[in-house]
Amino acid sequence: MQAVAADLLDFDLLTIVIAYLLLKYGHGAASVYAFGQGLFIDVVSGGPQGFSTLIYLAVFLGLHFGSRFLEFDHPRSQMFLVAIIVLLKEVLLVTLLDLFVPRVIIMKSFPLMILGSMVVTALSVPLLFGVFDYLLVLPEQNSAGGS
Repeated sequence: MQAVAADLLDFDLLTIVIAYLLLKYGHGAASVYAFGQGLFIDVVSGGPQGFSTLIYLAVFLGLHFGSRFLEFDHPRSQMFLVAIIVLLKEVLLVTLLDLFVPRVIIMKSFPLMILGSMVVTALSVPLLFGVFDYLLVLPEQNSAGGS
């Protein structure tokens, strides 16, 4: 039997990166990154093949369709959408595991852990978007600076 649990203060960096790519570079870059990251995780992990690819493509699609209904340029909308996508990602993961992996046990504290992950991930979105923006500006400042 396998127990399914998450860390209480876990944040989903890959979902934030996909959201950032969607915001700054559009659907093409975000979808390619989501697909590539899912394939990479499938190759290096011991989990069922194809799960990570499916999950991260679902994350991209959720962000894509959610950004149509919200003003994705605003931090509140970004935080709300990322929190909802983290919830949907975890529900999809548990559903797929329940369907395809025999004898999976879901811990009683799992909903609380998902809620913690949603909150921590959502609160870190503006901070990480700012860090990503700063890191993009650094090469331009260095090349224009002196040498």
